Amino acid sequence: MRQFGSQSIAGRANTTQVYGLESVRAELESGGYTVKCLAHDQAVAFFPRTTEHGDAGVCGLSYKDDSKGNALAGIMSPGRIEFRHHGRFSDERVKQIALAMMSLPGLSFARGFKVIYQGRILMDGQ
Repeated sequence: MRQFGSQSIAGRANTTQVYGLESVRAELESGGYTVKCLAHDQAVAFFPRTTEHGDAGVCGLSYKDDSKGNALAGIMSPGRIEFRHHGRFSDERVKQIALAMMSLPGLSFARGFKVIYQGRILMDGQ
């Protein structure tokens, strides 16, 4: 299990624990990036695309096949955030998690990204 640095970011209605953002900062700033993440209602963890979602468990976040973990597996690239299917996450819950992620100061560039869940567009972006 890989561990990444963490920080807590508190906003108006958003208190989300963030892990690993600094570990992918250079890639995000490069423009043509693809980074992975694990996300649920209280936390999001970012890590390089070379790390498998199932190997990136961070402080209680885990992704396992067949909806066995407690977090969504995501991939972020320019203009989009895409999440894999997870049986315990409704469309509305995924939207709320995506909105919370986009409201984080370190992810302000992602505001207006398309949000895709199970191959369907949940938020069309702007």
